[in-house]
Amino acid sequence: MHPSIIDLTADYATEHERDMTMNDINATPATRSTNHTGELIYRFEAQLGEPFPVGVFDDGIRFHNNFDGRISDGPFAGARICGLDEFKLRPDGVGEVVAPEAIDAGNVRASVHVRGYVVPPDGLEMPPLEAIATPGFEFPDLDFRFTGSATLATTSPEFTWLNSTIAILEGTVNMGTGTIKVEARAA
Repeated sequence: MHPSIIDLTADYATEHERDMTMNDINATPATRSTNHTGELIYRFEAQLGEPFPVGVFDDGIRFHNNFDGRISDGPFAGARICGLDEFKLRPDGVGEVVAPEAIDAGNVRASVHVRGYVVPPDGLEMPPLEAIATPGFEFPDLDFRFTGSATLATTSPEFTWLNSTIAILEGTVNMGTGTIKVEARAA
């Protein structure tokens, strides 16, 4: 019988290492001195650029969309938020989002990496993906629910707590009008 990885690491752990908790491992003095759970990180409204369909694949139609907007609430209020929305619309109507974003408040900047899902309204019958890929297709003027998470990175001393924070994102995306409305809170 082979020893487990736990058995092997236990053999090499010092007495101090055995007494450490996950809080000790995850904590750094600069980032964990205050609990930010539930704190508003940002609320923004943005406009999608012209959708750029990459093509229809077996798992869905892929788009690359840029977006640009302003943060209206939270510590970054007034800052610009922009990025690339890599969007895959699956055959079931659910969209998968991967969006590298940037927050630019002038003297403070942050990088944001978003992953999430866009869910169509109940009862909406989605057209075939091939129809969506057809030039001239127009999305309906409907809000799709967006749910996701994000990691953030900044060098600003005031916001270093964001470097170890997962943000929970909720909002809407309207492909018909190109409007994105999102709120991010610390998990």
